Amino acid sequence: MNADLILSNAALAKAVAVSLAAAGIEVHTQSLRQPVHALDLADLVGDVLIVESSKFHEMADLKALEALTFNRPQLYVILITDNADKTLLFGAMRAGVREVLNLPLADDALSEAFKRCASHQIKLQESPDNVRSRGKMAAFVSCKGGNGASFVATNMAYLMASEFSKSCAFLDLDLQYGDASFYLGGGSVKNNISDLTQQIERLDGQLLFSCMHQVAPGLVLLAAPHDIETALSVTAKQLEKVLQLARQRYEVVLLDIHRAMDGLAIQSLDMADVVYLVMDNTMPSVRDAKRLVKLFRTLAYSDEKLRVLVNRYNSKGFVDIKSIEAAIGLRVTQTLPEHFDEVSESINLGQPLVKMHPKNPVVDALRLVAANFLQTEPPKNKTWLSRWVGAHA
Repeated sequence: MNADLILSNAALAKAVAVSLAAAGIEVHTQSLRQPVHALDLADLVGDVLIVESSKFHEMADLKALEALTFNRPQLYVILITDNADKTLLFGAMRAGVREVLNLPLADDALSEAFKRCASHQIKLQESPDNVRSRGKMAAFVSCKGGNGASFVATNMAYLMASEFSKSCAFLDLDLQYGDASFYLGGGSVKNNISDLTQQIERLDGQLLFSCMHQVAPGLVLLAAPHDIETALSVTAKQLEKVLQLARQRYEVVLLDIHRAMDGLAIQSLDMADVVYLVMDNTMPSVRDAKRLVKLFRTLAYSDEKLRVLVNRYNSKGFVDIKSIEAAIGLRVTQTLPEHFDEVSESINLGQPLVKMHPKNPVVDALRLVAANFLQTEPPKNKTWLSRWVGAHA
């Protein structure tokens, strides 16, 4: 068992390290945080996190900790603070903090806290429920280049976390040309799937989480490699292990698959519970959809596993829904209306449409797709008052 420390001064850090050693807990990382600096929770993989917070950063710290513990519910967080207010205690509990220790620390405060931490970890290891039940996995593939599978998949992922309150992992498996990291924030990411596959022999939940990029509370991204040469080194067996672990750790796992049906794509599609074929109502797209459906039936995929999404649907388009269904031999699950301006804006800015324009008809259609996948009802629209109360509760 090891711990990450984020504290404000060397003396406190030394005292904490000594108490940790006495409890048999190894220090994994240690950083000194200046009072004016925001809390940086990147690259933390320890079993225990010890954070010192001040009144100045209190609310922001708790928000960051809540996002972290949502994805790592087994993480044991200890908060050290100079604020003894009960409001902080309640906020810390909601954020998943296990212990709150007040400054100045009592003589045995650290040792007793670490004893409770060690006991908690033993109970977790002995419990048959210490790993989440198998998460649901869906794969998205474009029938024709440019049909918008990445756009649909990334917005679905954002919806899963933000509106359906699911812990969601998004894996960009278009390994050579994947750009999901841009769709989900527009920024570069530090780690990618090759950081896992290159050390697959030590793959565990901590390593998986350390390579994920936090997009939003409840949503993490495992990006595609930065270069084609690295992408070519990933094997189907390595990918299988990554996907198995991801679905153990997250309630929903969404995969963006490239169109080339190689071993990696087939491995991903085989493991998915649902495969979404994303197309538009043009003849080239219908032809390629027909080819994919034929291939998937050769692979013994049931019709229940295959779901057709018609993106940028225009009722005046060249092919109507009945003709699509007749051609490919599957019913259309959902149409996504054409709203070029707002969709184009979200893509070019690298922000989910769900976040920028939550009332857009495309988002409404995606809510229905998400609800159907989760076998639940779409979330009801909240009034401005209920949203405000929820944000300030």
